[in-house]
Amino acid sequence: MCGIAGIVSLEGLNPVDLYKMSAVLQHRGPDDEGFLLLNTAQQTPYYKGDDTIAALAALPHIKDAGKAEAWQLGLLHRRLSIIDLSPAGHQPMAYADGKYQLVFNGEIYNYKELRESLRAKGFVFKTDSDSEVILAAYAYWGEACVQHFVGMWAFALYDATKNMLFLSRDRFGIKPLYYALHNKQFAFASEIKALLTLDFIEPEADMTSVYEYISFGATANPDANLFKQVQCLPPAHNLHISLSDLKIRTEKYYDLEQQVGNYKLPAEERITDTFNSLLNDSIQLHLRADVPVGSALSGGLDSSTLVAMAAQKMNGHIFKTFTASYNEKNIDESYYAKLVTNAIPNAEAHYAYPQISDYWKDIEKLTWHQDLPINSTSMFAQWQVMKLAQQQHIKVLLDGQGADEILGGYYNFAGIYLIELLKQGKPASFFFEKKQLKTNFTAGINTALGRAGYYFMPPFMQRSIRSNKRLGMNFIADNLQSELATIKVPERGGKSYREQSFLSMAFGLQDLLRYEDRNSMAFSIESRVPFLDHRLVEFSIALSNDWKIKNGWTKYILRKTAEPLLDKEVVWRKDKMGFLTPQKVWKENSKKELTDFINNTNIPAFLNKEYITKLCASEFSESSHLSEFWKIVSFLKWAEVFKVRFN
Repeated sequence: MCGIAGIVSLEGLNPVDLYKMSAVLQHRGPDDEGFLLLNTAQQTPYYKGDDTIAALAALPHIKDAGKAEAWQLGLLHRRLSIIDLSPAGHQPMAYADGKYQLVFNGEIYNYKELRESLRAKGFVFKTDSDSEVILAAYAYWGEACVQHFVGMWAFALYDATKNMLFLSRDRFGIKPLYYALHNKQFAFASEIKALLTLDFIEPEADMTSVYEYISFGATANPDANLFKQVQCLPPAHNLHISLSDLKIRTEKYYDLEQQVGNYKLPAEERITDTFNSLLNDSIQLHLRADVPVGSALSGGLDSSTLVAMAAQKMNGHIFKTFTASYNEKNIDESYYAKLVTNAIPNAEAHYAYPQISDYWKDIEKLTWHQDLPINSTSMFAQWQVMKLAQQQHIKVLLDGQGADEILGGYYNFAGIYLIELLKQGKPASFFFEKKQLKTNFTAGINTALGRAGYYFMPPFMQRSIRSNKRLGMNFIADNLQSELATIKVPERGGKSYREQSFLSMAFGLQDLLRYEDRNSMAFSIESRVPFLDHRLVEFSIALSNDWKIKNGWTKYILRKTAEPLLDKEVVWRKDKMGFLTPQKVWKENSKKELTDFINNTNIPAFLNKEYITKLCASEFSESSHLSEFWKIVSFLKWAEVFKVRFN
């Protein structure tokens, strides 16, 4: 895991800009720092920074490079050393006598297998890094190299033969990559804040996206962010930019829906074994590292299964787990986490105890690291878990993100499953499964049905229901309510189980992956998500619904896989939590801090300050209202931290 950035300029770039971007990304890679400058003669001198390893101390410093019209391309890399810890892993990394230059963030988990395959084709390797494998793969397969990768990545590769910069992002957007184009300059970076250090990129809000986000909790375009000038390279996309004229071309190299549609499942009797094999293989690959690996452990099914499987593969080495715990028993999952770790001889459990006082201490730092607002305080629980992992000297952490999206663990899926039974003309199955889901999943199964049915309604009805049932639209000032009639309702809900999986991957998962990436990297930790191995994703979404919900049990195939590994209380849990926080208690205990914050911050004119202030003293019975309230607090803090301009 690392931080990358770069600038392409037709007028000549200032190397100091690279230095400023690197300083902002320091947390992503404190172990090493490297720079490359390319001039019009295609000479590529390398430079060091403040954190460059001692072995390269003889390099000139980037601050001494001097501004020159000839500097056409600048690349920077912040390294978090995970694989091949030697100086040979330094980036930017050259290949083929400098024909190719790479800065890379992420992991190619199958790099060993690819390296052997490329060796058989005559390629020679000087390092043990996956970065060199990317370069060799590009030299052999060209841009199609990404089709061969199992992993998470965001990289920029300069191809001197084409005078072109090739950027790529992994299939599901696990690793971030942002860019901006203005007049004769193009820049990219792992985080938005690095781009905002540049003079030609302003912290101006995209008001359409802002209205969508506040009103509906998401933007209509899942790849949008709230900054007007900044673009997000979508998951599964490549970007090419010519250094001669800054012409940009993007292309989608992977289509999940197409892959699932063409997927050939094994015979029914082999389904469970195949799922087990795919998950085990993914975990084995995700454990590849030259540094200690641990795991976040909520106590839920997903993370518990990961921990049980991963610990078995550690050859007796200590496997550290990290759990958020609370005094409020209705949200505390530490009991289940302890059932998991107590049964694993080599597990070493650690517990974080998030407090509202710590939230207020860290809210500015948390907001700065996140780049964008967060949707609830639960992201702070994850923040505290990552902080604890850093204190325990862990550099790689497994997490269970993705299982709910590919197997249908959210409430909407249960409702859609029931609706599909009716559409298939199976009323008896509908009533049986509804009763079982009420017993084994949620007493509010009618609410789950309602949530699923909501997305079958036309947009104007969705808008009306949202306006009456949720707080979001009321945050907008009265004189601007008419603006809301023109914004698009995000299409987050599917009309089939499979479609809901695709939309969950496109919308909600992207938020969760951003929180995951920024929270972990804030503490210089690489977070890995084994459930998002694309081979496991394709198989899981392609499965028929009755492998996902059966007799009222959600994620049924995962439960059956975990059954031999975990205590039955964990496997057959009926409640679903995750890294929650006691938002209601926190709000009650923070009335003064909240009121002071609202009164002292600069509330943008498009927001209803009176309404927001009133909510500080209000009590909420619905968890969704609590999350919306904390979300608007986060939005205001984001606007303050980044000095966002709203026009």
